[in-house]
Amino acid sequence: MTTETRLLEMLGHGVPMLEVLNELCNFIDTQLPGAISTVFLLDNNEGQRLRPVAGPNAPKTWKEEIDNLEAGPYVGFCSTAEGQGRALTVGDIDSDAIFAVHREAALREGLQMASFRPILTIEKEILGALALSYPQRAHWPKLDTELIERAVHLAAIAIECYRNEQELREFSKRLSQSQDDERRRIARELHDSTGQKLSVLAMNLALVKNQINSSEIQFHKMLSDCSALTTDISEEVRTLSYMMHPPLLDECGLETAIQMYLGGINRRVGLEIQLDIPLRLERLSEEAELAIFRIVQASLANIHLHSGSRTATVKIERVSEGLAVTISDQGRGIPSGVLERSPLGKGVGVGIAGMRERVKYIGGRLEIESSEYGTTVRAIIPSHHFREAKSSAAAVGRDSCGGD
Repeated sequence: MTTETRLLEMLGHGVPMLEVLNELCNFIDTQLPGAISTVFLLDNNEGQRLRPVAGPNAPKTWKEEIDNLEAGPYVGFCSTAEGQGRALTVGDIDSDAIFAVHREAALREGLQMASFRPILTIEKEILGALALSYPQRAHWPKLDTELIERAVHLAAIAIECYRNEQELREFSKRLSQSQDDERRRIARELHDSTGQKLSVLAMNLALVKNQINSSEIQFHKMLSDCSALTTDISEEVRTLSYMMHPPLLDECGLETAIQMYLGGINRRVGLEIQLDIPLRLERLSEEAELAIFRIVQASLANIHLHSGSRTATVKIERVSEGLAVTISDQGRGIPSGVLERSPLGKGVGVGIAGMRERVKYIGGRLEIESSEYGTTVRAIIPSHHFREAKSSAAAVGRDSCGGD
C-alpha cells in the first residue's frame, strides 16, 4: 500500500509516465525475487503492436529485439475477439505461436517468460502488457496473483493518465491554433474592409465640409465633429486589428513586428520599454514566431495591468539551445504561491497558463522568477525552429520590411 500511494503521488505531481512504470517494475522485481518485469505499450500509430518501454532490469538486447519487430504478432492478443484480456501463463507462452519471437529472444538471454498479462482500460481496451521472466533453471516462486493484479492496475492508471494528458495537450494546441486563425481572419477583415470603408467615409465628410457655406457654423461644427470621430474610430480599428494579429509578423518577421508593437504600446499606455534584439534576427517557424509575439504581448499586458512598473525590458538573444526571450520589470511582483499552483489552477492568470502551453507545445520551456523587486519571464525556443537560409531575393524582401 505504501508503494501504491507513492506511485499515485508521483502521477499526481506530474512525474513522466516512463519513470512511474520503471519504478513499478523495480517494485515487482523486489517483491518477486529473481523476476524480471517489463511493461509493453500498444503502439496505435502502427496498428496492433506492443513495444517494450519500461523494465530497468530487463536485458537491453532483448527489449531491442522485440522493439525491432516489423509487424506485431499480437492481433489475437490485442483484438476484441473472445479471449482478449486473458492472462497468459508459461504454458500458453510456450505453446502460442504469437510469442515465438519473445521465447527465442528470452532464451538467448538465459531467460524464460513466465507470465504475460494485458493492461486494460475499464472498457477492456488494451493499453499494453506486463511480462514476467525468470532465469532458466531457476526455481520460480509461486506467482503472487494479487500483487501482479495490483501492479497491472497501477500501470493502467499511469498509462491512462499519460494518454489523457496527451489528448488534453493536443486539444489545447488545436484550440490555440484555431483562436490564432480566427484572430488572423478578423484582423484582416478589420484592416481590409472596415478600415477602408472608414477611410472613404472620412474623405466624403471632408468633401462635404469643404462645400458648406462658411456662414453655416452649426453644420460646419457638426461635420468637424463627425470627421474627428471617424478618425478616432479608424485609429481604434487599426489598433484592434494589430493587437489581434500583427500583419507584419507574417510579412516581415518577428523583429519588425515587435518593434512596431512596442512603439504602439509606448504611445498608448505610456509604458517605457527597452528593446534589446539582434540586428537581422533570423526567421523562425510560423508557430514559434507567433508564440514569442504572444508571450511578449501577454507579459507586457500583465506588467501594465498588475505590476505597477513604469518600465520594462524585452531582450531576445541567441543561446546554445536556440533563442531566449526575456521580459522583465521592476514592479511589485507576482503574489506569493501563485506560480507554485497548477498551471491551469484558479489562482493562475490565463496569460501565464497560455504562455506555458504555447512554449510547451513547440518544445521549449518557460521560466518565471518573481519577487518584491520585479518579475522576469524567460522563454527558451529550441534551435530547430530556425528556418533555413533564404534566397537573396527573399532577403531583399525582408530588408524592405525593416525600412523606416
